[in-house]
Amino acid sequence: MVLTTVSQIDPIWFYLPISEQTYWEFADRLKELMAVPEAKRKENVELILADGSVYPHKGRFAFINRQVDPKTGTIQVAISFPNSELTLRPGQYGIARAEIETIPNALLIPQQAVSQLQGNNQVAVVNPDGKAEIRAVKVGATYQRMIVVTEGLKAGEKVIVEGFQRVRQGMPVSAKPYPEAPKTEGAKDVSVESSSAGRSS
Repeated sequence: MVLTTVSQIDPIWFYLPISEQTYWEFADRLKELMAVPEAKRKENVELILADGSVYPHKGRFAFINRQVDPKTGTIQVAISFPNSELTLRPGQYGIARAEIETIPNALLIPQQAVSQLQGNNQVAVVNPDGKAEIRAVKVGATYQRMIVVTEGLKAGEKVIVEGFQRVRQGMPVSAKPYPEAPKTEGAKDVSVESSSAGRSS
């Protein structure tokens, strides 16, 4: 017969189930992170609470479970959050968001400018003669509504964002500035974030 249950809530652990695919995408980065003693790991994980507010204290990665859950195909990751005000309680739901990679001098274009054809990514570029050029590209992480292009484009080239389906190789193009392009468009450092839902315990 269980008389009482003792649980630690300061700090409190927040558990995230991540898919095997997500794990393999960031396996090397996670191994590097776990090689650092927990006390020296950066507190760079934000917690978004059920009401949409952001918890005022950032957490740090605590540990990764040693095995995959055969029922869900996920691996559990634990994040430690300071909880001196006892705001967080076991069983509460939230979304953890963390910066996992910084890409220096990233080349960004709007995600909708990229079209997929048989598993390959393509963009339409306006060449110096004002004609369309269909070009294969390699893409990486997404950032807000932008996507990182790793191969196939150079900084300063004009990319067609809307109407790709109507564009043909070599056709004349009258390009207009894309109204939703952010001020930061172009080469910059991009902090790639990952977010997952989980519960505290």
